[in-house]
Amino acid sequence: MKKIILSSILVVSIGNLIGQQLGQYSQYINNHFLMNPAAVGAENGLDISLGFREQWVGIDNAPQNYYLSVNSTLNLNGKSIGNASLRTGSSEIIPVTPATQIKLKHGIGGFVAADNYGPFKKITGMLAYAIHLPIANKFHWSIGLNAGMSNLNFDRDQITLAESSDNTFNAFAANQGKINYVDMNVGTYVYNRDFFMGYSSNQMMQNKIYFGGVPTNSKLNIHHFLMGGYHFKISEKMKLTPGFLVKYMNPAPVSLDLTAKLTFDDTYFGGFSFRNGDAIIVMLGAKFNDMFRIGYSFDYTLSNLSDYNSGGHEIIVGILIK
Repeated sequence: MKKIILSSILVVSIGNLIGQQLGQYSQYINNHFLMNPAAVGAENGLDISLGFREQWVGIDNAPQNYYLSVNSTLNLNGKSIGNASLRTGSSEIIPVTPATQIKLKHGIGGFVAADNYGPFKKITGMLAYAIHLPIANKFHWSIGLNAGMSNLNFDRDQITLAESSDNTFNAFAANQGKINYVDMNVGTYVYNRDFFMGYSSNQMMQNKIYFGGVPTNSKLNIHHFLMGGYHFKISEKMKLTPGFLVKYMNPAPVSLDLTAKLTFDDTYFGGFSFRNGDAIIVMLGAKFNDMFRIGYSFDYTLSNLSDYNSGGHEIIVGILIK
């Protein structure tokens, strides 16, 4: 495996690379919780997913991502929040009855993720909570957050120095380049049986990056995600789901994923995605016994890196117990 050649001038800018990196997933449309903590508990049941992604196959030390996510719904029968009357926009007062009572639903969950970027390895563990409030026409509105800790490790064995006696680098790599930090993500999510849309912000704490006591003049930047989609029934057994994911992190350019997913007999699915300036994605998968599921996607690189790699692969397996 090739090593990275590094000079000390890069030390102060390495934090910029770290601050811009969060796991990228092509099958976001199959696991909304990965993008938005407010989606935890949206499915009425226990949802467990295991995923792996390898990006830019053929390039040494290219990004790899692993995750295990678990989320579940609590209080499926709901709990009333008061007995006051409801007032409509026309000033009409509607007495609260069992049919009009506002009920709460709660979602809990968490995930563990491991992300590898060249000499950097990050392990993150987070717990999530969301509250779901029914609104008009069978819509739900939820607000959620997840919080936890990450360990970021710099592997100096993967580095070859341009100058072997580089004092700046040696100071940078002190204490084996390990840091631990607490972080938090927040989000909101609106959905019903056919529609979903949500916004979330990740790395809210904006932790500064230090390695071995050496500052990198950088911090973990906030990442913004806007996601949405709609399930169109085109026949008794076929459903088309167009969706989108917008990602933004200052000062990087906006990233846009456009997706079309076709589901047959609520069992088999296939689809395509386009990520601007980056990749075309093909995905397919199936569900078994109305419980187990598996999904695979392939990224065909469109960027300048296309001559140096053979694409990317992503696999998700999961189980939904209702």
